[in-house]
This record gives sequence, C-alpha cells and structure tokens, in this order.
Amino acid sequence: MKIVAAVFADLSETGLGLPSGLGAELAGRPVLEHTLRRVSRIAGLSGRYVLVRGGSCEVVARLLDGAGLADEFEIVEDTGFRRQQALIRAARKWTLESWRASPLGTTYYDEFADLATAGGLLNHAEADAVLCVDGHQAAIDVEIATAMVSHARDFAHEAPFVFTQAPPGLAGLILSARAIADLLRLDIPFGLLLSYRPEIPQADPITSAMCMHIAPAVEQFAGRLAADTHVARDILARAFAACGPEADALALCRFLAEQRLGRAARLPADVEIELTTEDPLPETTLRPRGPRVPRRHLSDLDAVRRIADELAACDDRAVVLGGHGDPLQHPDFPTVCSILRRAGILAVGVVSPLVDCRDAAFDALLSGDVDLIEVQLDAHSRETYRRVHGCDAFDRVRDNIARLEAARADRKSPRPILVPSQTRCEAVLPELEHFHDHWLRAVGSAVIRPHNTFGGRLPPDTLLPTVPPCRSACRRIASRLVLLADGTAAACTQDVDGAAPVGNWHRESLASIWSGSALVQLRNRQEAGLWAELPICASCTAWNER
Repeated sequence: MKIVAAVFADLSETGLGLPSGLGAELAGRPVLEHTLRRVSRIAGLSGRYVLVRGGSCEVVARLLDGAGLADEFEIVEDTGFRRQQALIRAARKWTLESWRASPLGTTYYDEFADLATAGGLLNHAEADAVLCVDGHQAAIDVEIATAMVSHARDFAHEAPFVFTQAPPGLAGLILSARAIADLLRLDIPFGLLLSYRPEIPQADPITSAMCMHIAPAVEQFAGRLAADTHVARDILARAFAACGPEADALALCRFLAEQRLGRAARLPADVEIELTTEDPLPETTLRPRGPRVPRRHLSDLDAVRRIADELAACDDRAVVLGGHGDPLQHPDFPTVCSILRRAGILAVGVVSPLVDCRDAAFDALLSGDVDLIEVQLDAHSRETYRRVHGCDAFDRVRDNIARLEAARADRKSPRPILVPSQTRCEAVLPELEHFHDHWLRAVGSAVIRPHNTFGGRLPPDTLLPTVPPCRSACRRIASRLVLLADGTAAACTQDVDGAAPVGNWHRESLASIWSGSALVQLRNRQEAGLWAELPICASCTAWNER
C-alpha cells in the first residue's frame, strides 16, 4: 500500500479564515518549517508533498532549501476551489479545542483537508492513500503519525480512513482513494463520516479499526495545538521553551495541563452577553424568564465596544448574545452584532426562542455578522410546545426557521447556521429522538440540552439527571464569563439575579475581572470541593457542562 503525505500550505489564510501564520516565527523557526521537519521524520511514507495555495511556490521552495529539506518534499501548486469552506469555517469556530463535535458534524480535519485536491494528488503520485497535514501543525506527533501509517496498512480492508482522537494540531488524517472518491461522489465533508446522521446508521467510528487509539492523557486533553492563531502560537512557544521544540504530544499535553496554559488563561475563551431580559416566552417552564428574572436592559453600547475591542486582541474569541432574555427583543440588536463583527471577534452567536423576528433583527441575522443561532424550540409538536412554554407559538417559530433558511439559500450565504435545541425533560421525552433526527435532516444540526434548575430556581425534573455521580470542579468558570445587561459580570448563567457578582463590565476590563480576586477565589473553592460554601454552586446541576 503506497501512502504519501500532503502538507496543505495556504500562504494567505488559515482554515478558520484568519491570516496565514505559516511564516510566523515559533521557537526560532517559521511555523511551516517546524511542520515540514516533523513530517520529514514520519516513517513508512512513499512520498511527501507540499500543496501550496495563496502565494508563490518559490516561497516554500526557499524555505525547504534553507531547512535542508529540498530533497524530502515535492511542491505542487494547489488551485482547487473549496466550495464548502465558508460553511465549515462558520461551524468550526465553536469547537476550536475539539477535533469533532462541531455544528453540521464538521471536524478539525475539514478545516484544511480539501478532498478534491487530495484526490488529485493521489492520481499524481499514483498512491493508494494520503496522510493529510495542515501546514500549521508545528507540533504534529511523529510517532503517532508513523503508527497511523502502519495502522492504515494493517487494516486496509477494514479502514478506508484512519484518524485519532488527538486534540487539533497533534495528528493528521489518512484518507484512502476509495474514501475520497465516495466523499466527492456524495458531496459531503469528511466529518459527516464521524458524526451521527439518521440517514447513515452506524456505530461510532471511534469503536472501529478506523480510529487508532493513543495515550489517554492526549485523547482527553482539550486544547488547540495548531499554530494557526496568535493565541495558539503563544501557547506552543511556551510549551516548546519548556519541553523542547521536538517534544511529543504526551509531553506537550502534560505540560499544558499542569501549567493550565490554554485559550482562557488571560481572557475568557467565550463570553455571553445579555442585552435584555425581555422575552416572548415569560411563562416557559424550562428557563427563568418574565417575572422570575429582574428587569435588565443594556443601554451602554460603548461598554460593548470596549469589551469587543479587548476580546479582539485575541484572534480566537467567541461571543454569544443570550443571557436570561431574548436578544432579538433589544432595539439595538443589529448594532451590537455589527460592533462585535467589526471589532474582529472570530465567532458571533445568538441564542433565541425565535418567536418574534422583526425585520431589523431578521436582516441582522442574515447580514453576515452572525455565525450561528441556537433556536430554543424545545418541542416537536404544538401540544408539547404549549405545555412547556405556556404559549401557542410553535408554528410561528418553525415558520421563522424556514424563512431564515430560505433567505440564506437565496443569498447563497453559509451564515447563520441554525441549530434548533431541545431541553431533555419528562415533558418532551417521547419527542426527543424525533426532534433530533428531524432537524438534523432539515438544517444539518440539532442539540439536546440537559435539564437545568438554574441553581435551584426551577424545580428538578423527574428524569434521572445526566451529571456524573462524582462531582468535580466546574468547567464553565475556567473558560466562560457571563455579562448581564445591567453591568454585572456573573461567573455563569446559574446566577440569574447577579447575586454573586465577580465584577462590573461597564466599568472594568475583562482582563481585570477574569483574573480578579472574586473569580480566583471561586475557582480555588471549586478545586477544593467546597461547594457548600458557594450557595449557587451548591445547588447547581450544570457543573459538568462546557
């Protein structure tokens, strides 16, 4: 079996649409040189290629010559058109530190592994399979890649492709000619083969020969180790300085876990901004709304601008407009969306029941400023919707979803991705599977949320809870911050009233709040298991959610 390596080297932009970092210095060398040096040491390959796009092949030729690798790689110009790239980018922004679990079933590999280009290379090289690597994978593990090549040969009849559960940046993807041909024929991204789809019944591929298992400390590490953002390059630079530029995946993951170096070290990776507590479903039984929430309304748009500019200093941040009301009800919703996008925030999302979608809000959702909207539908029938939300708006919400999808198709726009969501509870249990499968087929994504009591604000559901039996420190307070409309910075959405503020985002910077004493003490108590000392945390049922 002839397997070749393809290093996708886009000199203009990354798979996320950011400026290319291939020429950026990392531990004394360009990022691309780190990647090529590591790929040159992968054993079992019959050839190595650099697929160059977005710039001159001469740039890569000079780099190879200077690194003494000119004889190891053949340069091929990549002129392919990546038709689904904008859609993949909009989906992948929400799971940067995970290799899968993105909206639309996309994976890290879909960011860079262009199927048509890979298929063309196989014909050019007269090879049977290709190991796809992004040029930004300066930390790709040589031993893992070598084992994948051997694994692909040993299981050639059972595994048309080979992947691992490594964090983004540490491993590549091996695709056979047969797998590429099938994907191109079906016109689907690779990630759909690794996600649940009702029309493609299969066991999870991680239980098959197509998944090569690696060290648990690597599989379980959550972090982005592809040098395609300023933040990721800074993290890798610190890891390389401590562990050496040739450090393997296990050493890097252990060091970063011990030092707690990640996207959220200086600023929260995700920020949720509440614009208003006005909501068209004040009587819903699934969330505290209406009279159960203090009236709050954002009036300081300059505060939003300051926060947006501060977050945009990092090129991998996400902002969600949500909180304890419907952001579409705020008259300045379009302006806020524009502020976030113009500042340079990577990912902008909206959470809304989508009951009322006035023209201005509708146009804002389609303007290109919003990447994703989670529609809190929660039901698959009029009767259930009325029972859980106390309102007869089921048909109106479905009409709004259809209207958005039709307008998006007319504009040939990949955004916003629509993600209908349902809360898992006894009232909707008979519809749960039908809801999920229907919306996967209809719009490509759906999500089931666990029932949430919001720190005891709502009564517990009768279904068995989904939280693990043994409690650990809350994941959310290590990566996300909630900014309420009145200026209160809350540790999480469980603090509906803002009763335990960790700062005031109208007056303070995010950095000072994120590293302030209130949050530091909260995290320390969580780590020590002192939940009884924290009234909201003591009754929380969402501590295991990301």
